Amino acid sequence: MPAVGIVGFNGHEMTRAFLRMSQGTANCYHITDRQPRGPKVNILVAAEASPVLAEIIPSLGSEDFLIINSDDKNIFSMLENINVDENAKLITYGFNNRACITASSVTNDGVQVCIQRGFTGIDGFEREPHEFSARANGEHSMSVLGAAAAWVVLNTNI
Repeated sequence: MPAVGIVGFNGHEMTRAFLRMSQGTANCYHITDRQPRGPKVNILVAAEASPVLAEIIPSLGSEDFLIINSDDKNIFSMLENINVDENAKLITYGFNNRACITASSVTNDGVQVCIQRGFTGIDGFEREPHEFSARANGEHSMSVLGAAAAWVVLNTNI
């Protein structure tokens, strides 16, 4: 299974949400500023602008994904200063209605995740626009949304 790395302040909550969605069968870990090296990352989720992104993004290749929180404008300004591989696939998530993956509603029980625009997942199959529910179980809605974005890239059975 491809490795999913999560960077950012809510990475622990996002990692827990992702592992719950994958029923614990996925290779997912939280990358901190003190631990930039590790297994090859195929899907990198950036919850916030972090110095560790500058070390990881150059290793992304044409088959890898960079999933960024579109609500954090510092990420976009940071990406301008990093030589991002032109072939890496960029997916955005957030409450911003221009993001690829958004939350159409948030309740105490979970987040209604909406794929706004179709894109090709890591398996080469198209992800069509649609909605699905992701249980929150106390996690922050943004963490669940970021975890759902990584899950959508990995899985066709949503």
